[in-house]
Amino acid sequence: MFPDPIPINRLARHTAGPDTTKTAAIIMLGLAVKDLRDAAGLTQKELAKAILVSNSTISRLENADSMPEGRTVEAVMAYLKLDGPARDNLTMLFSRAQEPEWFQNRFDDCTPDYLRRLLGLESVAIGLTTYDVRLVSGLLQTPEYASCILRTGLHLTEWDSPEMALRVAMRRERQERVFGQAEPPRCVFLMDESVLLRRAGSDEVMRGQMLHLAELAGLPHITIRFVLLDRMIAGNEASMAGGMAHLQFGRGGLPDLVYVEGYRKADYYNKPALSAEERAKPWPTKENDFERHLQLLLRIQGEACASPMESRRMLDEAVARYS
Repeated sequence: MFPDPIPINRLARHTAGPDTTKTAAIIMLGLAVKDLRDAAGLTQKELAKAILVSNSTISRLENADSMPEGRTVEAVMAYLKLDGPARDNLTMLFSRAQEPEWFQNRFDDCTPDYLRRLLGLESVAIGLTTYDVRLVSGLLQTPEYASCILRTGLHLTEWDSPEMALRVAMRRERQERVFGQAEPPRCVFLMDESVLLRRAGSDEVMRGQMLHLAELAGLPHITIRFVLLDRMIAGNEASMAGGMAHLQFGRGGLPDLVYVEGYRKADYYNKPALSAEERAKPWPTKENDFERHLQLLLRIQGEACASPMESRRMLDEAVARYS
């Protein structure tokens, strides 16, 4: 068993405030209802029966599997006799959950469904570790590199279309929302060594992308490391997993999340809540999907990656190669 990742000793962002994202508000609302239900000594079935809804309605609300319904939230608050801060908190979270996510007004038509939860949570995270197998991470792509990548999925007649421009603009706004904060998340970007060799555009485009990566690698909150081609972990399970991301939200925030991307789909795994008895044990009694994918990320970092300094040298060589 590999050790847990080094915790980021920072409080969570203020996810219960008006500046939280829609996605975070839906999750926080569900967690708050679950905590209040547990404190009242009720099961999901008992609460559902008391407020005349189905058990699946309470389950979906607590697990953030669907948009919360106002009448359900109001019925929960009434039955549990909430007032003061507890009622205000649920009311505020529900109100924010009804508002659009940042990408829904302008970029809704070009945002894949499987990516929406990730886009709604990235800016709330205080720590972000990603692994990209074939291309430079979307958060690190230059507009020119992104344009070349996006064109490969469009018909020739669409290359200069408004949709193309929207997709590039959305990628830029996504980057700004994560890195443009007063306190951006601490980020570790792991990328396969092949991204330095795989041509996405002209020499000029590739050189610009490599220079951009080198510049970002010099920032205090960003670490860039390349997964070496001759390492075993990079040649078997890791390469089959596709892109992955681990989001940490800090003390008092959302549960940590692992995102695993496939072809036009993605899976999300939350860090499971453990009982007091389970937390007292020196090791987990059984592995879960969150743990399994997190340990894979740790193995990639520990067994397959070049050091940050060596990765910077590899970037310098790539810049020279495309010059």
